[in-house]
Amino acid sequence: MGVSIDDGACGTWQRVPEEVIGRFDGLPGAAYEVPDEVTCALESGHPDKHMAVLQGWGNREAWLVWSTPATVTAPGCRAEGLTCLLSAGHAGRHHVIMADVVEDEGPYWCDSRADLEMQRART
Repeated sequence: MGVSIDDGACGTWQRVPEEVIGRFDGLPGAAYEVPDEVTCALESGHPDKHMAVLQGWGNREAWLVWSTPATVTAPGCRAEGLTCLLSAGHAGRHHVIMADVVEDEGPYWCDSRADLEMQRART
């Protein structure tokens, strides 16, 4: 049984699209066989997009760059009875739409119901 060594790399995996494999597999002077999936080679905890090398030829390399989509299941934010368009527990201000008026108003960015009322009073 092999020992897994944590080398500090991110390691987030991504499937390589077939069209990308077809474009870079078999290039003249290609150094590698393009894999079906790759893992991110950047340092663990890096910001932004992931990246992994796909192919090398001559003094050039092709890299796959991707971001990680994620889904979260959470109730909608209803702080102070507001109809916030974000999930419960979100960071920052509320993004509120006024759906209990004749025509929908907003959305407004506000810190609280009082802040929302002040914004509505100015219009």
